[in-house]
Amino acid sequence: MADDLDDIEDDEDEDGEEKPKKSIVKLAMLIGIPVVVLILGAAAFFMFFSGGDDEEVALVCDEHGEHCEAVAGNTQAEAPPEHVYYYSLQPEGVDSSIIVNIRSADGRPLNLKLSLAFESTDPQLGPILQEHLQPVMDQFIPFLSELREDDLYGSAGPHRVRLELLRRVNLVIEPHRVDQVRITELIIAD
Repeated sequence: MADDLDDIEDDEDEDGEEKPKKSIVKLAMLIGIPVVVLILGAAAFFMFFSGGDDEEVALVCDEHGEHCEAVAGNTQAEAPPEHVYYYSLQPEGVDSSIIVNIRSADGRPLNLKLSLAFESTDPQLGPILQEHLQPVMDQFIPFLSELREDDLYGSAGPHRVRLELLRRVNLVIEPHRVDQVRITELIIAD
């Protein structure tokens, strides 16, 4: 209690007036720091979200330079889109379905019939896939046999299967590359 009275007495001058505190520094810190943080946040927001369009504005003038106008758009020649090729594991006319046994939730065996197409921008990938057919199938069959019926339900099930098959086919045909695996048929039967 006596310490509190001493603190009060220290704050007052001999005339009974209060001494000026160091509150100006505290006030500057309490107001200044949040203002700086807000300014930095606004600058980061502006830089991140104001990327704008990829369009460039070019100034197009007539022959004599008398009449000029701004033209929006990409002034560089655009590259033609790459052609996409689709390949199957078997030649056309031959059934390219993969049929494996999988397990159901209650342990009964089920049959999984799966047809695939491989997408690539490489026009030379077809013969490469044909010459690596057995190693690719050796990668696919054990993986597909270990699947459960529950692994294939929902939208995430086939997506995970496609990603794993893509990883496995690219391991086999390295240094060549398949861009995507497409599931053209997926049948689960008793």
